[in-house]
Amino acid sequence: MAQGSCADCPESVRNVRGLLYRRFRVTMVSGRVLEGDFTCLDKQGNIVLSNTYEQATTASGAREERHMGLVLVPFDQQAKVELQTTLDEEVSLLKIMDERQPAQAQKVA
Repeated sequence: MAQGSCADCPESVRNVRGLLYRRFRVTMVSGRVLEGDFTCLDKQGNIVLSNTYEQATTASGAREERHMGLVLVPFDQQAKVELQTTLDEEVSLLKIMDERQPAQAQKVA
């Protein structure tokens, strides 16, 4: 298979490739929040983020942010993983949901 070609790849691999370099927000079990560019996902579910910033709340309630660079987030430390979307993507998703609602209402009737 040629490098970069994914015609013969499983659908799951194609889906993950479509997420490469998108901005992710990972909330860890400890409560820390990492935001970075999705770079890698291994078979164990560990995520690698690049250009990562950590957001933490101090004991006094102040919010701090620090640059961490390249970060591996172990699967067992991931409490929540979110894809940050653009406003255009949000609008497109809402349109898709609106289009599906009439079809679902017809099935119920």
